[in-house]
Amino acid sequence: MESKNQLKQVFINIIKNSIEAMPEGGAIHITTKVKENHLWLQLADEGQGIPPERLAKIGEPFYSTKEKGTGLGLMVSYRIIKAHHAQMTFSSQLDKGTSVDILFPIIKK
Repeated sequence: MESKNQLKQVFINIIKNSIEAMPEGGAIHITTKVKENHLWLQLADEGQGIPPERLAKIGEPFYSTKEKGTGLGLMVSYRIIKAHHAQMTFSSQLDKGTSVDILFPIIKK
């Protein structure tokens, strides 16, 4: 799969999860900043949040917080991010929402 399509799939997975975490509606905030030699991107929702014990397992194969989830979407997303020499971290507060931070290296050619 082409690099831009892989990253598109990561963003689709994260945004889809955010939408599903806000059954009553809410906002998804997308922020970007250049920090030294990195591009920082954050996607933050106003959803239900993820309990700490579940947050620690996010990205593990076949682990899902959804009733009918496979747990493969975020596992694949982690692999794509790693293949791009980037890092992805999650933080969450119950009843306040979840943030996904992705730090991409800026490679100058």
